Amino acid sequence: MKDKVKGLVLGIVLGSMVTGVTAFAASGTSIQVFWKNINLYMDGTQTKTADVFIYKGTTYVPIRPVSESIGKDVALQGNDLYIGKHPLTTVITEDKAMELVYQKIKKDADKYHLEMMIDSADDKEYSIHVFEDLSDHIATYGWYSVTKTTAKVYQEDMITGEKQEL
Repeated sequence: MKDKVKGLVLGIVLGSMVTGVTAFAASGTSIQVFWKNINLYMDGTQTKTADVFIYKGTTYVPIRPVSESIGKDVALQGNDLYIGKHPLTTVITEDKAMELVYQKIKKDADKYHLEMMIDSADDKEYSIHVFEDLSDHIATYGWYSVTKTTAKVYQEDMITGEKQEL
């Protein structure tokens, strides 16, 4: 009797996988999809096989087998999917961030003997305060930010707070 029950359960599971699967979206809505194994071809030559699903006449293919078929890397960073080249993923150091700002303002930095310091840092960027240290006060030259993964330098408008890439 136990073997018959196991066989029945296994049959139901396999049958639903072959003929169709009901999937639940985040909102709780159920949809009917069909699973299928397909061959991927690149310029007429089979390169991979992939498990795909079909919903409302559209075939959805996982991106990794496709990218491997065309010889490209695939990476998901946050909400961005990259196929092929993708942004720098190493994080630059505080010293490198200050060097990047210095390179952008070198002429004035040397002329006015400007100094700089990291004011703050979060997961994405460094905020750098550039100033002139005078005998009786400190004069702010400007605020800059440097993104940690792309090494882009931005000058921050001290009144509006808007950033402009240098």
